[in-house]
Amino acid sequence: MRLALLIVAIVALGGCTGVEQDVSHLQQQQDAISAANKKIRVVHGANVKGNPQYTALGRAQGYCFNLPNSTGGQVIHGDGLRAAAYRKYGDQVDAIVNTSVWFVADDDYGAYEPYDEGGYFECAGTAVHFTTQTTPAASPAPPPAS
Repeated sequence: MRLALLIVAIVALGGCTGVEQDVSHLQQQQDAISAANKKIRVVHGANVKGNPQYTALGRAQGYCFNLPNSTGGQVIHGDGLRAAAYRKYGDQVDAIVNTSVWFVADDDYGAYEPYDEGGYFECAGTAVHFTTQTTPAASPAPPPAS
């Protein structure tokens, strides 16, 4: 009987260690996403000020403004556009260009006014990686030598 209880206790403790590792891994992922979100720039057009050249990584789609009650399986629940781009393309994402936003009604029929009906906003754009160094802001020229 004691041996069975000892085996159960060992298995239970081993299971807790696995859970702690999973929680630690998830926390590290969230920290990486938070850090990436701070550096990823989002622009409506195709040009990113200070970074004229980039390579397109691909399309990214996420939630904007209010979060939905359900996800429909398209995007990870709660992921904003930056987080969705980071999950898909990793830390090579420097910006998201050519963005668009649209309203998705929760009901079976379309909403006439976005805030009058239940729903949420989704947004999408093209994730890009800069291929040139950031152009610094205009700096004053040094005074001429006397």
